Amino acid sequence: MFGLIARAVVPGRDPMSLEQTWLLGVVGNLVGGFLGYAIFRADVDDCCVALMPHLGRDLRELLHAAEGSAEAALLRETQYTQPALFVIEYALARLWAAWSLRPAALIGHSIGEYVAACLAGVFSLDDALALVVARGRLMQALPPGAMLAVPLTERDLQALLIEGVSIAAINGPELCVVSGPVHAIESFEQRLTDRGITGRRLHTSHAFHSAMMDPVLDAFREEVERVERRPPAVPFISNVTGTWITAESRLMSGCATSRS
Repeated sequence: MFGLIARAVVPGRDPMSLEQTWLLGVVGNLVGGFLGYAIFRADVDDCCVALMPHLGRDLRELLHAAEGSAEAALLRETQYTQPALFVIEYALARLWAAWSLRPAALIGHSIGEYVAACLAGVFSLDDALALVVARGRLMQALPPGAMLAVPLTERDLQALLIEGVSIAAINGPELCVVSGPVHAIESFEQRLTDRGITGRRLHTSHAFHSAMMDPVLDAFREEVERVERRPPAVPFISNVTGTWITAESRLMSGCATSRS
């Protein structure tokens, strides 16, 4: 969910200097062992209280729910998963800051990019929380979909794609993720199996970062346009363009990460 890259090549700084880049992702145990830290708990509490008017419930009830309970099942719904991911990643970043760790640069994937934008000062915490809730709510209303991790290069995978299936992420030289309607992913998975390639289903409710997200882009753009956006105080990389976020690209990135 959260990691360090020791060397950050940041514009205007010595490329050989060892500086921290914080990498914010979207997978892993949501709470883990960090509840033992009072600073972490306090930030989780503050975020969850701020989210109550938006969600209509206390997210902590879901985060601390017993496995197999109705509350735990709700956490698998993207309208709750997305705010939960943001809260935990934000609280963990604040914990690291309390330990005197300071990032020279930030990069985040999906919800992680919203955390990066908040840490960089592009969005206030309240605005970032509101945007993440809006994003989750809009996506929740879309038809369900599926995602599949595939051990192929982007080029090889592109040659095998079928209608309805999109490349959602390129995680490594030979590791990509595809996304699309459930029936299309099932057909594509069989296509891979017939060629001796084994994919791995991701535990997701929707086909994130695919064409299935297109119907909500205009509505989400309106949400982004309502909030104040400031130039980043800490450089961070867009996971849409692969380059540094600029003042001009703040709105584009905020909308595109819902799709790309």
